[in-house]
Amino acid sequence: MRSISILLFLAAVAAAGTGSAQTPAADAGSRLYGFKNSGGAWQIAPRFQKAYAFSSGVRRYATVKLDNRWGCIDAEGNMVVRNIFTTREEAEAAGSEWQRNDEPGKWVYPARNPADGRWGFVNYYGQWKYRPVYEAANAYIGKEPMCFATVRAEGRWGCIDGKGILIINNIFLTREEAEEAGRQWTAGKLYDIWRMPALHPHTGKWGYVNYLGRWVVEAKYDECRHFGADNKYGYAQVKLDGRWGNIDRNGRVVSECIFASREDAAYALLQLEHKRPVDGWRLPVCHPDSRLWGWVNYRGEWVIAPRYEEVSQFANDTGRFATAKLDGLWASIDDQGNLLSKNVFTLSTEAWTAGREWDTGQEPGHWLYPICDPESKHWGYVDYEGKWVIRPVFEGAKLFIYTWNNRVAPAKLSGRWGCIDHTGRFVVTNQYNTSSEAQVAGRQWAEKQKF
Repeated sequence: MRSISILLFLAAVAAAGTGSAQTPAADAGSRLYGFKNSGGAWQIAPRFQKAYAFSSGVRRYATVKLDNRWGCIDAEGNMVVRNIFTTREEAEAAGSEWQRNDEPGKWVYPARNPADGRWGFVNYYGQWKYRPVYEAANAYIGKEPMCFATVRAEGRWGCIDGKGILIINNIFLTREEAEEAGRQWTAGKLYDIWRMPALHPHTGKWGYVNYLGRWVVEAKYDECRHFGADNKYGYAQVKLDGRWGNIDRNGRVVSECIFASREDAAYALLQLEHKRPVDGWRLPVCHPDSRLWGWVNYRGEWVIAPRYEEVSQFANDTGRFATAKLDGLWASIDDQGNLLSKNVFTLSTEAWTAGREWDTGQEPGHWLYPICDPESKHWGYVDYEGKWVIRPVFEGAKLFIYTWNNRVAPAKLSGRWGCIDHTGRFVVTNQYNTSSEAQVAGRQWAEKQKF
């Protein structure tokens, strides 16, 4: 028995020695690859499009490309792994399995059926383990029993397990999304919170699925954002009828879909997360139907009705006043929507200054604002409430210079400019061609009135 073992060992060594001389080489005429021995003679005839060196060990193989597909041959040139693989790496993995003498089918590989172009999975002999029914398929990820492979059917991606059973519905638009869902299935920890946006194949609307590819938030949105980079965040922005809002992981509305941009909806969500009082925050929004402006809280609820042509923001969105345009003129309003001034201002900045006077508790009339009366087309001056302090009798008017007893403003009457005081009386005779000339004279007068 010992002599027989020695003979078998010597035979194996001899075979290994013969194989070690096999070197891949290209035939100059045909440009096909084969293998030569140490003497330079063909030991395996050149018939491959590409060939790589043999592996080490007694049970040796080499990866080769034949008919544009990869497989493996043994030291005798026999095809031990059928040329069915699209990449050399896949064939190399199958060759390693053959080298280990693993049972065929312990590992399976994606393969394309040349008859109809469908994909399935084969063992390293090229025998179908899972029939070719998919539009595309990729190699398995992970280890038994929690391994999976991404497959595509009806234009959508899903995952099958190691037994070929569909464990993640083919609902995902990309292989990467399906693969991410498969990894969550492998971890098996985030079933209740992991969400991925998905497009419904029939309605064309967006919703959210869990990692099994099952709908958990109804597909009714024009667009959906991720629940954070890992899809585990508590809230996400969604778009409905052209407007953005926020929902939680279960589809409950956190902010109504009223915001014009996703950034506005995300900004509103920050107020909720910072636990601000819902009534202490305002954001201007244009009503999608009337195209008039109002303000909403971070839930997307109207707190100041949309009835204005234009509006400004409240300072830091929490201030006590803002400006609004009504019938072509601006006014200042408080955070409840009450008018602080009449809508008499031509510019939003004028209405804003008037609102700031109210906000700082100044006495009406501390500042006066030049206003053109829409009926008479003459100019006068109002206080921050928009009430006439100096009646509109002038052909033109400019802002007051200084305040209190030495304040003076250029005004035009009978085609000439002069300066008036806070009572409307000319203290600099209207004799100048331009308001700037009158202003220089007005400053000289005001300097003399200081006390």
